[in-house]
Amino acid sequence: MNATGPIPCFRSLDRLSLPGSRVNEDGIGLRGPFAWVIDGATGLSEEQLTSGGSDAAWLSGLIDNRLTALAGVRRADAVLSRLEADIESAFRTETEHIGEIGDHHPPSACLGLIGVEPGEGESIRIQGRFLGDVIALVPTENGIVRWTDERAKPFEKKTLAALGAQEHEPGFIPAAVRRQILENRTRLNRPDGYWVVSPLRPWAGHELRFEAQVGPGEVIVLATDGFMRLVDVFEAYSDRSLHAQLAAGRGRDLMQELRERERSDLMAGAYPRVKTHDDATFLVIAAEPKG
Repeated sequence: MNATGPIPCFRSLDRLSLPGSRVNEDGIGLRGPFAWVIDGATGLSEEQLTSGGSDAAWLSGLIDNRLTALAGVRRADAVLSRLEADIESAFRTETEHIGEIGDHHPPSACLGLIGVEPGEGESIRIQGRFLGDVIALVPTENGIVRWTDERAKPFEKKTLAALGAQEHEPGFIPAAVRRQILENRTRLNRPDGYWVVSPLRPWAGHELRFEAQVGPGEVIVLATDGFMRLVDVFEAYSDRSLHAQLAAGRGRDLMQELRERERSDLMAGAYPRVKTHDDATFLVIAAEPKG
């Protein structure tokens, strides 16, 4: 964001974030000209590295706190660069009592950061920066458009292939799936792999970027892939119809429907997925013309 005049801001219309199991590793927030969604992933280690409810919950909470503090920085590039440095420093301090940390041990997180600045005429310019499969649904002249980072899709397909059609108990990860996830993690934040927020491997500057012009008050949705299962796994909605339901204030009904659909397929046989219940989060916002 490079605007020099008054900066628009986001207004929260609805939000909800529920854990899939014991600890919620998602996060959402907004302050001033920025709004964000976070989806944390704990490393595949039996030893917890941080003081959080889980390592991913610790990282998601840190990202949320730092983005809140950095919201006064009007350039998104500067925000992400400072966020990267803050995360690296905090993780180093948090784990100074631990010896060597392997590639698959640290947590990581998908991040979607969107910002607003004055657009053309009365419109507002929305800019997005995305790492990983968190999602924004944005109204444009071409309809509802999905912003997300699909560079991890080939690796997710390998994981689902390792899962196959076999059913599995909730909370249990089959050995073949675990091996594939470990292999996938070796491609984290590499040119031939995928990009996420990491406390050990640089990532700022590698996010995918999006832009759109929207009218004041138009509804924008941020969500994690756990909530977007309603579209991508259960195929109960399209991006457009889900956006319409959220804009109409039916978010809690949708969350209940999601959990009912997950419970009706507890062994993940009809709808293959590694986690029977995933953390699910949405944030419904509107851009206002003045900050």
